[in-house]
Amino acid sequence: MSKGRLIGIVLGLFALVCFVTTFDYSRGRTPETKSQLVADVLTATRSGECGGDDTEIASRYLPLGMAQAEAEQVINTIEIVPPKPWFWQPQIENATTWTGETLEALRTIKTTAFGRQALRLHLTFGEGKLRRLAAEVVCRFD
Repeated sequence: MSKGRLIGIVLGLFALVCFVTTFDYSRGRTPETKSQLVADVLTATRSGECGGDDTEIASRYLPLGMAQAEAEQVINTIEIVPPKPWFWQPQIENATTWTGETLEALRTIKTTAFGRQALRLHLTFGEGKLRRLAAEVVCRFD
């Protein structure tokens, strides 16, 4: 076998490994979820779309006038099963913060090696009922 042919084979294998690695690293497999809210948001949100208003989708599952306990239960069911990549560790960010009668929930809905997408929900309650709702997809790049 000639040197040129051997170099060509090695470079071809290197290119194949780089392609597979880059593809796995960037594609961000669609996560598994039992939450229909997350499934609908992922369906409506194109890959890489950040800052999109998803209030309409969230209002299907969190309608105005819903009891506070029910709304909290819906938020607690928002979770994903992250992908099992072979060389990067998925990061899941789930946080809930109360400020007076306003609840801000941040739930990871998609994770890749480059970062993650999270659904940010702002809920304002009054007299134990949901009065205002805002939802958006935010991106976190690490």
